Amino acid sequence: MSKQASPTVIGSFVVGAVALVVVGVLIFGSGKFFSDTISAVMYFQGDLTGLQEGAEVAYEGVNIGTVTDIEVFIDSETYAARTPVVVQIQRDHFRLFGERKELPGKGEALKVMIEQKGLRAQLQSGNMVTGQRVIQLAFYPDVPPAQLAIDPLTKLPEIPTVPTTLQQVQDVLRKALVKIGELPLEEIVHNLNQTLEGIDHVVNAPEIMDSVRTIKATLVDVQQVVREMNKQVEVAVAHFGTTMDNVNNLTKDLGKLTQNVDGRVPEVMTSFTEAAKSAQQTLASVNGTIEPNSAVRYEMVKALRDLSEAARALRSLADYLDRYPNSVIFGRTGAGAQ
Repeated sequence: MSKQASPTVIGSFVVGAVALVVVGVLIFGSGKFFSDTISAVMYFQGDLTGLQEGAEVAYEGVNIGTVTDIEVFIDSETYAARTPVVVQIQRDHFRLFGERKELPGKGEALKVMIEQKGLRAQLQSGNMVTGQRVIQLAFYPDVPPAQLAIDPLTKLPEIPTVPTTLQQVQDVLRKALVKIGELPLEEIVHNLNQTLEGIDHVVNAPEIMDSVRTIKATLVDVQQVVREMNKQVEVAVAHFGTTMDNVNNLTKDLGKLTQNVDGRVPEVMTSFTEAAKSAQQTLASVNGTIEPNSAVRYEMVKALRDLSEAARALRSLADYLDRYPNSVIFGRTGAGAQ
């Protein structure tokens, strides 16, 4: 008679088979077993609050991987702590363009991007409400150069990191506080107190108060002088107005005088012309009665010549007065200048 199988053994085989099926589904169903990935490690400055396993790893906002492990390593001798953050990057999220059609080796591409292009990792806020943080990869050409190294703790390639914006601000403030702490504040405060005391002595000195009183009195005198000057100016302005009125009246009188002179010139010219004609007629009649070589004829001829010259001079005077009427007041030189 055959021995009956043990139910415990059968149950163990069934449970083991079910467990193998579940593990196979999890491994092969997720696709990670066949995915092309690269693992790397990062060390960030400051605390890692909000960064958890499964957090997103992105390149300029594009998801390219996840955080797979965060652990704390303690040095057994110095008890110094280090917190490596292990990430897994999906290589199939990258595409090439150009002549080369295949992705370079896992270490080759990472080495070029870190050493030549300045690839760095930085912690950033992923969700302001929950405080969840993500890792952002980007190129920083201005950062100090770095070499791709293998981390001795995790035996993985290490991607260098850069501090967050808040950490950079904190670092600047920390350095500023250190500089301020190095200043001789006590000496500066002491010198400042001495300076303020000196200013107080100068301001409250009796000489300064006397000077202020003197300046105040001087200002009062200056105000009085200004008031007197205002009065004098008002009187001078009134006199000036009267003088200008007199000048205007004189100008009008000069205009009338000039008009009268201009009106009399034609009459004088007519009288002199008629006198010259009469003189010529008389000369003609006398010339007929007086001998050519007689003394009377000679004197008469000379008198007529003088009369003609006087007539020409009077004509020139009339023309000049016609051009410069104001010469009657200012004279010949003044009229020409005006």
